[in-house]
Amino acid sequence: MELIIAIFFFSLASAVCVRLFFSAHILAEKTVNLNNAVTWSQNMSEAFYGQNGDIKKIAELYPTAFVSHNTLMLFFDKNWEIVSDDVTKASYEVLLTTQKNSARLVYADVSEYKGKISGNAMTGHIAVIDIRNTEEVFSEIPDDPDIIIIDNKVDVYLRKEAANE
Repeated sequence: MELIIAIFFFSLASAVCVRLFFSAHILAEKTVNLNNAVTWSQNMSEAFYGQNGDIKKIAELYPTAFVSHNTLMLFFDKNWEIVSDDVTKASYEVLLTTQKNSARLVYADVSEYKGKISGNAMTGHIAVIDIRNTEEVFSEIPDDPDIIIIDNKVDVYLRKEAANE
C-alpha cells in the first residue's frame, strides 16, 4: 500500500512539474515575441519620425518591405528573421499605415500652444501581428486584439508645408 501511495505521489508531482515546464516555455516564447515586437515597433516609429512619415522614404530603409500606396509591410519567420521571398513562410507581420491630415485635427487636444496650428501632420499606425494561426496576410490593421502583439500610433508635424501655405 505504501508503494502505491508513493507511486501516486510521484506521478502527481511529475504531472505538476511537466505542466510548470510547459507554462514556462509558453511564457518565454511570449516574452521573446513581445521583445521583438517592441523592437520592430520602435524601429518603425523612428523611421517614421526620421522620414517625416514619407512612406516611400521609409521603404528605402527596408528594401525587403512591401509597399502599397500608404502601407508598408514587413514579414518575419518564426525566429524573427526578415522574410523577403516567400510570405507563406512568415509568422509575424509588421504593418505601418500613414495618412496626411490637417494639423489642426491631429493636435486638436493641445491647447497650450500660443498661436494657431496650421499646415498638415502625418499620422502613422504601427501594428505587429502574429499571423501564425491565420490563413492570410493583412494589408490593413485587423480589429482582432488577440493577434496583435503591439499597437502604436505616431505623428509628425510637417512644418515645411505650414510655411508654404
